[in-house]
Order: sequence, then structure tokens, then C-alpha cells
Amino acid sequence: MNSHELIAYSQPRSFITESFRVLRANLHFFEVGNALKVVMLAAGGFGEGTSFLAANMGIVFAQAGQRVIIVDCDLRKPQQHLIFNIDNQFGLSSVLAGFKEPEEVIKALPVAGLKVLTAGPLPENPAELLGSQKMNRLILNLKEKADVILLDTPPLNVVADAAVLSKWADGVLLVVRARVASCNSVVKGKEFLVNAKANILGVALNGVRAGEISETYNSYFGKGGAVHKARAKKNEKPPGKVK
Repeated sequence: MNSHELIAYSQPRSFITESFRVLRANLHFFEVGNALKVVMLAAGGFGEGTSFLAANMGIVFAQAGQRVIIVDCDLRKPQQHLIFNIDNQFGLSSVLAGFKEPEEVIKALPVAGLKVLTAGPLPENPAELLGSQKMNRLILNLKEKADVILLDTPPLNVVADAAVLSKWADGVLLVVRARVASCNSVVKGKEFLVNAKANILGVALNGVRAGEISETYNSYFGKGGAVHKARAKKNEKPPGKVK
């Protein structure tokens, strides 16, 4: 788990990790982890960060004491095995094809309570597999093993996979990357989900430049922040005596 993308694991005190904790708290308001267990992460186009969000959300949910399974449902260009640096010889496609049982391919990770089901070999019919009753039965099986199930999916506006998969999810989080996603892409992606009668939980805005917000956060809560604040007060001059 040495990937630079696993910020919630390698940089637990960072501003970005705290943002994932805020997202986790917001999802708790929707009963994610209780009444809602299966959350699908979907984006309109390429490069918006669904895999990045799924991996780091999985970490922060597990750190909160919940049992989490990340399922890489991108059967065209999977990323979770690369992010976590684990084997992808067998995975989701192997289960849906009937070659493996879920218990044989779900992998435990160094974070307590966190597991991942990688995509496995790329099949010829991803959309058909993801929309099948086999996928539904798999998700029902996973619900018995975990409190939170995160589904990482391919772009909504490019292939039908995510739209057909949304019917098996309890809720969908729409991922939008700043300066990458166009307004048209976001609207079109939402329309796909609405037409599929998906339960849209909200939008996760990815790739925002923290700038001064990040600096302020680190100065108050980062390592040595209290010392910097104390020094600032020590050097402060009384009002009316500034020359």
C-alpha cells in the first residue's frame, strides 16, 4: 500500500484526508453503512477520479470501524489492483463467469476491515455481466459480509456499464473533477442515472485546489501548528503602539 493515490493511508493528517472524512460523515446522514450499504461511484467522463475516491473512501470508512469491500466494476480499464498493488489474475469477472467463488478472490488489505474485489480478466460483455442476476446475487452475498460496499465504475457517458449496474446499488455518488468535467458531461451523466431510476446521493467534487484553505488548515491542525500559533501571539504588538 505504497501508492501515492492512497492519501488517506499515507497522509492521515492531510487536508485531503480530512475532506474524505467529511464526505464519510455526510454519507452517514444518508444511512450509508446502515440502511444503505451499496454505494456506486460514477462519473460522466474519463479521468474524474472514481477509482481514487473509492480507494480512499474505503480506507476512511474502515478506519471508522466498518467492514468495507471495494468492488472494481470497471471491466474495461480497471484501476483498483494498480492502486493497491495487488494481483488481478482472478476477480469480479471470474465470479460472474462461474469460475470462482467470492471468498476465493476477495483480498484483505493492511487496513483493518478493508477488502477489495478486483476486476479480474477483461470479459467481452461487461455491460451484460454487470446487469445480470449473477451480479445482483453477488451484491446480496457481499451485503452479508460488509457494512459498506463501494462500486468503482467506468464513465457513464462512454459505456452503458455504470447505468445498468446502478439498479443493484442503494445509492449513487456522482464524481465530478474540477477543470476536467464539462457542464454538458455532468448533466448528461445525471440524466443517465435519472433514466435508470438510480438513487442519486449527491456530488463529490474532486480535484479542487485547496490553496489558502489548505494552508490555513495545516497551520492550525498540522504538525507544529500550535507552536506557530503561539509564536504569532508572542510577537503580536498591543493596539495603538505600532510605530
